[in-house]
Amino acid sequence: MQKLAIVGGGISGLSLAFLLQNDYDITVFEKEKWGGKAYTQKVDNYLFEEGVNGFLSNQPKTLELCEKVGIKPLKANENSKIRYIFDDELIELPTKPLDFLKSPIMTLKGKLRILMEFFVEPICDREESVKDFAVRRLGKEFYEKMMIPMLAGIYASTPEITSMNAAFPKLKKIECEYGSLFKGMIKLKKGGQPSGELHSFEYGMSQFINELKENTKAKFETKEINDIEDLNGFDKIVIATESYNAAKILKRFADLSSLLEKIKFNPVAIVGLDYDDIKPVSFGILTIKNKALGVLMDKYIFPNRNGIRVMLGGARFPEIKNMSEDEIIDLAIKEVEQITGAKNPKITWCKLHKNAIANYSMGHQKLVEEIFNEAKKEGIYLHGNSYKGISFNDCIKNSFELADELRSEV
Repeated sequence: MQKLAIVGGGISGLSLAFLLQNDYDITVFEKEKWGGKAYTQKVDNYLFEEGVNGFLSNQPKTLELCEKVGIKPLKANENSKIRYIFDDELIELPTKPLDFLKSPIMTLKGKLRILMEFFVEPICDREESVKDFAVRRLGKEFYEKMMIPMLAGIYASTPEITSMNAAFPKLKKIECEYGSLFKGMIKLKKGGQPSGELHSFEYGMSQFINELKENTKAKFETKEINDIEDLNGFDKIVIATESYNAAKILKRFADLSSLLEKIKFNPVAIVGLDYDDIKPVSFGILTIKNKALGVLMDKYIFPNRNGIRVMLGGARFPEIKNMSEDEIIDLAIKEVEQITGAKNPKITWCKLHKNAIANYSMGHQKLVEEIFNEAKKEGIYLHGNSYKGISFNDCIKNSFELADELRSEV
């Protein structure tokens, strides 16, 4: 049986090892903690996620993997469907067309501009930023009120520096295939809301990671790999770390390493808090201009969470990476008070990711294509959310695809 090394014990590396455990003799290397950013921190009686807190049930491969592992996902309660935007005041996000028309989230002029989307010519011969796409198709007000907070919540980024083609390839494909987002959604019988329902696991994402690891026939080594030469003796190598770590490991391949270093990351701090009566009861709140990108009301959507989480920084406030833990916590408390009015938290916890989320900036797709072509020349496989999709579902889907590729080469 061929020997396979997987460097990186996050969601991507572990799910790939599970899927290939009967096809290869696998060793997984992880320098810090299993699960990577998919890690649930227990603080007193609280569970705080260091990163992702769940996934949508619209990706069959994720549900298939859960079934194979033998773990049952936990569906979020109805509060998860209630979401807010903070624009100097809290405004509930409408979920139905009629509610949108009645909502104060946009002016009547802005709402009427959205209807003009039916008549906007598609652009399919060049890359666009999310800002350019949103303004062109849906208007400046929609961009300001909806796309700015959405980019902050998903990528911790800003629309003007993010590639529409890389960050939202499905929407771009709908525009080009149907000529209009609305026409495409009507023909596909989809609304504007993401399909699927939010799920997690009873005791957090670490429960999934632990079950995945325990059900995988592989060697697990807590060891930092600093050079590809450390992996002599393996038939195949998968680097499932963030691209900046992959660049260091692959420094012997100067061209590949240089390309990997071009992928930039946004810093994000996550602060866990709890208040007796914080409102609104909901999934959470996104912001348009605050240093807090959002407030996630985990305590109201999943059992065993008890607290809330505040996301700070991103491309909007990169200075977060230079702040101390105490400074970050103080900033989070001030932001929560401004956004919700809640005061005097009962507990505080902080985790700073100086390189949290890959910024899918302009040219990202072309850069990734160059990276993968160069890696293929060297016989190296790259895996992880630095390249194609950052969500839990994206990581699992990409693991299935890479597993099929490696399985065909046995």
